Amino acid sequence: MNSGASGPPTRRVLEAVRAADELCCGPAYLEGPGFFARCAAFAERAREEAARLLGASPEEIALTMNTTHGINLGLGALDWEAGDEVISATTEHPGCLAPLHGLRERHGVRLRLLRPPLTPARVEAAMGPRTRLVALSHVDWTTGEALPVEEICAIARRRGVLTLVDGAQSVGAVPVRLPETGADLYAFTGHKWLLGPEGMGGLYVRPGLDLPSPNLGYLSVEDPAAFRAEGGYRLHPGARRFESSTMSPALAAGLAEAGEGLFAGIRKRARLLAGLLAELPNVRLLTPLPPASGLVSFEVEGVGPDEAVLRLLERRFVVRRLPSGALRASTHLFNTEEELEGLARAVRGLA
Repeated sequence: MNSGASGPPTRRVLEAVRAADELCCGPAYLEGPGFFARCAAFAERAREEAARLLGASPEEIALTMNTTHGINLGLGALDWEAGDEVISATTEHPGCLAPLHGLRERHGVRLRLLRPPLTPARVEAAMGPRTRLVALSHVDWTTGEALPVEEICAIARRRGVLTLVDGAQSVGAVPVRLPETGADLYAFTGHKWLLGPEGMGGLYVRPGLDLPSPNLGYLSVEDPAAFRAEGGYRLHPGARRFESSTMSPALAAGLAEAGEGLFAGIRKRARLLAGLLAELPNVRLLTPLPPASGLVSFEVEGVGPDEAVLRLLERRFVVRRLPSGALRASTHLFNTEEELEGLARAVRGLA
């Protein structure tokens, strides 16, 4: 029950990865230039399928290694000056906060970290004349709470502030239509709730967003055949300008087969587990009811989190310890009702 960290790939994903790997590590080399066409086709299909799943256009999706990679690309696209401000939250994942602290150290950017609850009104009240970016998660990785990103992004847009959304715990777990979020940049991964392969994700770039890519290379060029050493070539006008060079066709093939129609089943299981845990006298539930995603966080009275994780693992229940000391279970479609009830019994037995 740890898909919030990494979800096990489905058989369909594994078969796609293996087939692409077999082709592009073998027979495709005999096709000459066709080898590169094969690799490009896998990447193109990954963009198309991710875009379809998220209600976007393939031109708005750049393939990345993971959510943090996308966040770093987005942050690197801005021309920062000392005194610029970024609004984020104390509960953000290190994959977001570490790059933000890097901006402070390298460029003198001021970081305003808000404590929950993260309401649109509180975010707007924190904005000042030097605020350039709001960087927040769509779903909080510690509690599973879904944040009102649509309202926050709309406020930021009116104030001339850019938005960067961490979608690590949202894409695949809750319905996401990227254009409807209003986000300027939205980073996500394939290896959690989508049950895709490790090492492949995406960055959504709002159409018309005029930000330069900090990650340039041969594949950033609109027509690589027109590349000239002296310059004068054109970069991709869409999100693909954030891609630079060779990527794994096998991982792209896996991402293309990941995630479809998961949301209702994930939330149903989270609500069942949260209800079972809320009835236990030795448990303090941290996830707001009813759960908005597949994350259920809780504390067990009288038992340290590391001990709890190990004792549950002995019973073959895989959960995560959070930095706060809480435990986090992730419910997915493959988790049966019997397993959820079994976890609740095992947690009761920790006391």
